[in-house]
Amino acid sequence: MMRSVLLVDQKQSTAQLVKIYLRADGYEVDHASDPLEALQYASRSQYGVVVTDLVMSGMSGIDLYREIRSCDVHVRFVFMLSLYGDALRLLGSLKRSDVIKKEPLSMNEVICKVRAAFTNSH
Repeated sequence: MMRSVLLVDQKQSTAQLVKIYLRADGYEVDHASDPLEALQYASRSQYGVVVTDLVMSGMSGIDLYREIRSCDVHVRFVFMLSLYGDALRLLGSLKRSDVIKKEPLSMNEVICKVRAAFTNSH
């Protein structure tokens, strides 16, 4: 099973914390600080799961999802978002299992969602 994760988050402090926890749980983690860098990573490597912020400058997490999924239909996505309730209603195509409430961010929830994404990809 491919246990590599691409983490896309513009906030360095959040990214560092998430990387530490995912690596401690046995995942290989690459971090992209913006969607364009994430596309470069995705073109060079294959990931089992992409954990991405939903709201970013330059490209939304949904647009990033569409770009990467057009080349790799097997990769799973987990979205982090700050404005949970209203944003989730607006983004009806996302399942609750694919979304992490970013503020406050629970590392336990991050690990559980990534594990579930890997489990559900088969």
